[in-house]
Amino acid sequence: MELRYEFSEEEFLNLCLKNLNREYSTVAEDLYETLRNFLNTPSLLSVFDVKHRYKQEFYDEHLSLREYINRGRLTLPYVEFELSCSKDIDLEVTAINLPTFIHLGSHKYGGGVTQRYKIKNSKLKTKSKSSINLLSVEFPHALLKKLNSLVTPVEFLLPSKLGVWEWRQTFYNKISGHSYFCSCFKDALEKDEQGLTVIHPHIENALIKRSFRDSICHLCTEKNSDLMFCHKMYGSAFKVKYGAYIRKYEIQEGIDEKEAENRVRDLKGVARIGERWINETLLFNYIQVLFPQYTVQREASPYWLERQRYDIFIPELDLAIEYQGQQHYVAVELFGGKEGLQTTKQRDKEKLQRSKENGIDIIYFNYKDNLTEKLVHSRLSNYLKDK
Repeated sequence: MELRYEFSEEEFLNLCLKNLNREYSTVAEDLYETLRNFLNTPSLLSVFDVKHRYKQEFYDEHLSLREYINRGRLTLPYVEFELSCSKDIDLEVTAINLPTFIHLGSHKYGGGVTQRYKIKNSKLKTKSKSSINLLSVEFPHALLKKLNSLVTPVEFLLPSKLGVWEWRQTFYNKISGHSYFCSCFKDALEKDEQGLTVIHPHIENALIKRSFRDSICHLCTEKNSDLMFCHKMYGSAFKVKYGAYIRKYEIQEGIDEKEAENRVRDLKGVARIGERWINETLLFNYIQVLFPQYTVQREASPYWLERQRYDIFIPELDLAIEYQGQQHYVAVELFGGKEGLQTTKQRDKEKLQRSKENGIDIIYFNYKDNLTEKLVHSRLSNYLKDK
């Protein structure tokens, strides 16, 4: 059977326009989310579940709408999704048909074979399933130009993803492509004598136009960075995300890398290199650094905990983090002695039970732990696999 989609160009553009107004998403993310929405509803087929897989972090070039127009297209490689429907439906998909304003690019294989998609159909006890991989989805120049003619200009800026070891961090408008340095980079840029030979177009444009804006970087705005300055095998998790700012301080102040990193750590409120963490605040700040793309809440009280709280809670990951002081293990007079210890243990037991019932994992740290970045990484390793 042919899996056919019949959404109109107008419907597609209208949802694109809505998504493009999102403040923290890229153009590629906005168009993928639009496509994903329509892939959920094929024509003449009753589907009860759709699962999507797309490695945005690998394929997103973080360019503006104007830059994609100048290139002539925006391409999403390897768009995967899985459709499930009733076991009584004979789901034998053999072809995919998208509206003509979206193109399916083809891949060439040996022996002159070309493919635009891969399909695997499965008949299970409880459902029929079809797993589909669109090898290359292309939004052509004409569609992007129409989108650009309709879109409302935005003022917010996104951090450019510039590649490893590039410290000259820029921020760009995702519609117009205009790029800027934060004003706090002026001194370092003037002193820089070893600029990297490979120049990203956002850096090139900002250098040519001497484009600066006040208070737009992660340090000035006090926002958490999701940049990747280097691979984690070449530096700490902190350096991976804040390496551009560390290098900026090295150049600006004429100091070594360790001192520069400690200055940036001070600004972010995390422990200096090699220092033992001494309170929950440092743990909270560091977990914010590790999970910049998620909401990290402190002293959170979801409804199922009633009057209890999690020390740290990341709702999107169903993850709670608890720092347990001495009073959770031994009688401490300040916390009610033996009676207080029994009360605390009972509350901890209730909190764990309520968390399990609501699908929440709890990771524990206690007062005996030597709280280091290595320990935190080890305890949270299952949640950092894709970081």
